[in-house]
Amino acid sequence: GRENLLKIIICTHSNLAMGLKDSVTMILGNEPKDLYVMPFLEGDDMMEYSNKLKKIAEEYEEKGEKYVFLVDLYGATPFNASAAALANFDTKVIAGVNLGLLLELVVARDFSEDYDLLLKERNKKSKDNMKIVGMREMFE
Repeated sequence: GRENLLKIIICTHSNLAMGLKDSVTMILGNEPKDLYVMPFLEGDDMMEYSNKLKKIAEEYEEKGEKYVFLVDLYGATPFNASAAALANFDTKVIAGVNLGLLLELVVARDFSEDYDLLLKERNKKSKDNMKIVGMREMFE
């Protein structure tokens, strides 16, 4: 494994982030390094949540580490809080996190030097993974 792995922070409504992390852990057979969850829970204050995200980002910025925030929905609270937290940083937020995308990122970041390219490729692959499959047609 690489020393300076891309840090991944999953920000979602409720416990989706934890579920995604648990699923990746199950599929890979071990808990991935540098994968963190920041759930936005019922009753949480958006500004407090955003400030927590900003502290995380500031730590990575100070160490010169690469990181990405994955959020569940574009324009919803985890996204808006991330955007507010990261406004002054040259980093990325990927909206629409799903298990396929997360798994791809966790596995591929070991072998990638160019994280911008990695994110673009994984984003496209993740979109290609979303399909509506008619069962009758599939088995004809």
